[in-house]
Amino acid sequence: MTSSSTETGPGPRAERDRARTLPLLAECPDGVPFSSAERRASEERAHHLYSAAIGACAGRWDDDPEVAARAAPLLDEEVRLPFLTPEEVDRVCDTLPGVLAELRATPVRVPAGATPDRPRALSEERLDSLFDRALRDRLTGVPRRRPRLLLFGGQPGSGTSTLQRRVLPVLPPGTVSYDRGDLMRLSPDYEWAMSADDRAASIAVSHQVGGLHARSMEHVREGRFDVVRSDPLGRADRAASRVLAFKEAGYRVEVAFVATHTSHSRFSLLDRHARATREQGFGRWIPQAHHDRSYLGVPNTIEFLETHRLVDSLYVLSREGEVLYADHRDDGGRRHEPFGRLALEVERGRRELWRSDDPASVY
Repeated sequence: MTSSSTETGPGPRAERDRARTLPLLAECPDGVPFSSAERRASEERAHHLYSAAIGACAGRWDDDPEVAARAAPLLDEEVRLPFLTPEEVDRVCDTLPGVLAELRATPVRVPAGATPDRPRALSEERLDSLFDRALRDRLTGVPRRRPRLLLFGGQPGSGTSTLQRRVLPVLPPGTVSYDRGDLMRLSPDYEWAMSADDRAASIAVSHQVGGLHARSMEHVREGRFDVVRSDPLGRADRAASRVLAFKEAGYRVEVAFVATHTSHSRFSLLDRHARATREQGFGRWIPQAHHDRSYLGVPNTIEFLETHRLVDSLYVLSREGEVLYADHRDDGGRRHEPFGRLALEVERGRRELWRSDDPASVY
């Protein structure tokens, strides 16, 4: 299957037009490429360490030009993380703790009057500066005539971010990857606030840098770049708004929902927080109420998007990335009745899923 969707690529125009109509997920027809549990754990550790190092730079780059200069290479290296070999990921995990310790050797300045649940307010100019410094380049891809959005949906802890990283190596060069959760570490208050109280700061710092999200999505849509991103999609109205913003910009939109039972995703959130705390001193905290609202809302979102024909393709995936269900629009219609909600609920009900890379374990 061709993966060409650039506007200057070789081949007859008809072939290029056909490539542009394909879903991004069609680049891997058997589902998201397999990754062992060991490799996933190593990549997540590397991601935690990169986030801590980038956050350490963000808290010091206004006061120390040398630290500011070190941030750009770290951001560039992290973008390449999904493309590294296991050996390269292991070297990153061995190297970054020393880099982090060196960056943290200089105390971070805590703003007067700021607390973990009430960090300083960032001006629009400051948000513009953060976007230019840390996001503009990494969110700039190859412009397309018919750009595509692949949106992974599912409650926090369902595995959307992991699948997003795993699918990137098989997508066309120039595809942009965006994870809203990564915005927090760009806050100048990220390190001290998270170190003091990561539960309060996870919410407050996310709100503090929330303006970076709109800037990011506007930049991607205006550039007409293929983009992969994740979102809980726990509310049908908000999901429709996100989808329509890209549809109105001329995008082909596909949504892939990850079917994960609540017991698995809750455990994943707790385990991820514990491992991040061991690796970087703190971890992003997702309140259980937020998880539960998303878990209950996702089936309604699937039904709403599919019955109102708001997306060009809708998938249901297993936690491992296997395609369990796919529905595509064809000349304005659908290939079959919309059963995405049923497919999700059936997979969620399978509470004893055997891991293919470790037949002796159940999770």
